[in-house]
Parts: sequence; structure tokens; C-alpha cells
Amino acid sequence: MLRYLNAIAIILLVFVASCSAPKKVIYFNEDKPNDTVIAFQPLQNRPEVIIQSDDILAINVSSLLGLTEKDPVSMFNNGGTQYSLTAMSSAVNSSSATASGFLVDKEGFIDFPVVGKMHVAGLTLRQMKEQLSDKLKAYLTNPVVETRIINFKVTLLGEVNKVGPVLAPNQRINIIEAISAAGDIPVTGRRDNVLIIREREGRREFGRINLNSKNAFTSPYYFLEQNDIVYVEPARVRRQETNDFLRFYLPTITTFLSTALAVYGIVQLTK
Repeated sequence: MLRYLNAIAIILLVFVASCSAPKKVIYFNEDKPNDTVIAFQPLQNRPEVIIQSDDILAINVSSLLGLTEKDPVSMFNNGGTQYSLTAMSSAVNSSSATASGFLVDKEGFIDFPVVGKMHVAGLTLRQMKEQLSDKLKAYLTNPVVETRIINFKVTLLGEVNKVGPVLAPNQRINIIEAISAAGDIPVTGRRDNVLIIREREGRREFGRINLNSKNAFTSPYYFLEQNDIVYVEPARVRRQETNDFLRFYLPTITTFLSTALAVYGIVQLTK
């Protein structure tokens, strides 16, 4: 009897130990030894940013000559929508500032001074600048338009050290930059199966990226887009924390077996 109880206890200890730590915690290694041969990959072109509804555009117009000497081009700048900014590099400590811009409404329009309603959703920033510059030529001499999205953000959820939105002031962010701004993935998170949720052209798509692989750099989800959601799944050890069997029943079973072993040992000693 004692032999069987000992065997059961050893099996349970091995089972618990095997669940104690996730294995894949290293980026880009693919579980291969260090390679002394230099490897090259072609660099991907960053996709152009597409303007969407609810974007806030900071637009700056300059010109050699305004409408009149008393009507400077500053009337075209800033906009009426206030937005609190947190720089990507300061996302963890939440330092913030406030900026103004033009809100893209649900129909995809902005209300621009003098020009009026202008449809911009679906355009790249380059296309929007060209169209607005053409419209302003009727009022300004050689207008120069600069614009950017001041609320360009992605949201990180799951097993990262700081969940929530990450803002990219330069409108460009890749998944490594986003995870870094969120404080990295702890050992309780899976790097090999990160989920990207993206809304594009009226539909929602779900993609995966393996950050344990060097092929992550060539993934279509390496560069993130406006309003992407990045979800890092918990590793097996983390999932077990919410498993009722492992949290409640396994400790009870092991306690019972330990007690049974102790009682059996005492009985054997008293014989």
C-alpha cells in the first residue's frame, strides 16, 4: 500500500513541477541555438496611414500671403477638438499634454474654415494634404499643408505589464514598440501566439503573430494600424491560476494523500 501511495505522490509532484513555468519566453529565437552566420531580411515598407472616422487631425497651413493682411493663415490651424495626449515613450508613467485638432465625424467629414465640409475618411494623409492644398489655392498663395493624426493609438490587453491604449505621436508603431511601451510581456504571457484584432473596410479581422520567430518582422501584423487591439494570451501556468481543479481540488487531494501517508506510516511503526 505504501508503495502505491508513494508512486501517486511522486506523479502529482512531477505534474505540478511541469506546470510551474512557461518555456517560450525569448523573442525571435525559434528554440534554436545561437547562429554565428549573419542573416538578412528585406525591410518591409511601412503602410500608409488611412484616415478613419473619429481620428483627430492636427492641420497646419502656411502661405506666402494670407486672405488679407488682417486675416492671417492661423485661422486654418489648430481646430476645435481638444485631445489629451500621452506620448508613446511615456505611456508607462502617463505624462500627458493637450492638443487641438479637427475631428473626423461618423460620415468621414471634417469642417474646415472657409473650405467647409471636406470628406477625408479613406484617404491617406498624403492624399488629404494634396486635396486640401488644392482647395486652399483659391484663397491663399502657394499654400503648404501639413497634417498628422494626434490620437493614433493601439490598445494592449492581456499579459502585459500595463494594459491600455498606447499613443504613437508619429502615427507609426510596430508591435515591438507597442509591447515595449506597455512594459513588455512577463513570463506569464505567450509570445508565440499574440492576437491582433483589426477593423478594416467595414469588417473585423483576427491575425496572429509569433514573436518567438524571426519571421515576425515579415508578418502583415508587424506594423500596427490605427485602433488595432493587441491581446497577449496567458501562458499555461497563468491559466492554471484560474483553473478550479488546480486551485481548490488539487491542494485538497495532495493534503489528503499526505495525511494518509503519515497515518499509514504511524500505523506501520506501531506494529
